[in-house]
Amino acid sequence: MISENRIRALLQPLLSHLSFYLPASHGDQKVSIPVLRGTGLGVYKQFRSGEELWKLGLYKRLLGLTDGLFVDVGVNLGQTLIQLRQIDRERPYLGFEPNPDCLHYVDTLIRRNSYAHVELLAVGIGENTGVLSLYLPPGRSTDSTATLIKDLRPDRDYDARQVPIFSEDHLVGLIGDRKLGVVKVDVEGAEPEVFKGLRNSIDKDRPAVLCEVLFTDHRGDLDASATRNAELMSILGGIGYRVFQIRKSDDRQRIAALTSMDEFPRGYHEGENMALADYLFLPAEHAENWGQSLL
Repeated sequence: MISENRIRALLQPLLSHLSFYLPASHGDQKVSIPVLRGTGLGVYKQFRSGEELWKLGLYKRLLGLTDGLFVDVGVNLGQTLIQLRQIDRERPYLGFEPNPDCLHYVDTLIRRNSYAHVELLAVGIGENTGVLSLYLPPGRSTDSTATLIKDLRPDRDYDARQVPIFSEDHLVGLIGDRKLGVVKVDVEGAEPEVFKGLRNSIDKDRPAVLCEVLFTDHRGDLDASATRNAELMSILGGIGYRVFQIRKSDDRQRIAALTSMDEFPRGYHEGENMALADYLFLPAEHAENWGQSLL
């Protein structure tokens, strides 16, 4: 009998030439996931696996606590948009993604599923407006590990692509007078730059923020990571935000605990640390009440 891995290996060359759609459902919510020359299979597998069901519960509660825009910084292939639309078909969504290959895929996802109230901006967010290098694994132009931090994962080969970055001065005109309600940030090490770029908007609107803060790559510099994370903690403290590490249940279907943190933990991205890289940043004035309602 041919193994599943062998079947996948045999099909992979064929998939790189085909585009099609895979239907998927969760409860009574259905989604049609594009597979464009192989891109999108990971989205489908993640959706079917249920490994991020804890996020669905979290987003549902956060949407009940806040109003305003759902802002997605680091759209990648629209995984968060799919989750949001499983819960709420109407909440306005504003996504930032500087990678044009990802944007092409997400545009197809939006049109295929008739998602409304969605706006995509083809820029990243940073302290200064300009053009930066986005580092991607060779031959994987939509990979979710793409980063603006060249030494995030040392001693690896990368393809570099130039992408636009907007500072807050330019973002104000794009966001206008719309209020930020929930913000999701997944930017592979560029968190301090994003929060410098959004600092005044976050300080004014007081949204709930879900953010991934990675542990250090096993070949990386612990001191450099600690410095960047300390900078992020300082920015958050300066605008009156508290930081909570999210601990999931063993089946990853719910949040088991929120642990208040005064500094981000130091360590390598391996073992049990891999499940401890998700954080909630909550306005200090709402932290206790919101935190209790999220469990």
